[in-house]
Amino acid sequence: MNRCERCGQAVPDGLPVCPECLKAAGAGEAEVTAAEELRDIAAILSIEAGTDANIKEALQGILNIAARLERSVSDGKKEEKAAAQQNGGGAMAQTEARRQGAE
Repeated sequence: MNRCERCGQAVPDGLPVCPECLKAAGAGEAEVTAAEELRDIAAILSIEAGTDANIKEALQGILNIAARLERSVSDGKKEEKAAAQQNGGGAMAQTEARRQGAE
């Protein structure tokens, strides 16, 4: 477990800040939810993490997968926004062309 860079609260490996600091920074609901889920998973698994090397490896693997999933969610949001901007720009150009053709 790491500590939040802003407030010092415990956060799972791979996350620089806690869900509360993410909210304060204006993160989207999906990012905050993913961070909270990672925190909960890490808290549960850390109970047994000190007892066996295999459990430690499994915990790290799960946290790595969760971190990749979180990144893919945030990357997907960025792609959706870019596509919406491109589609919106194209629709605006088509509307302008139609308007000019009607004149």
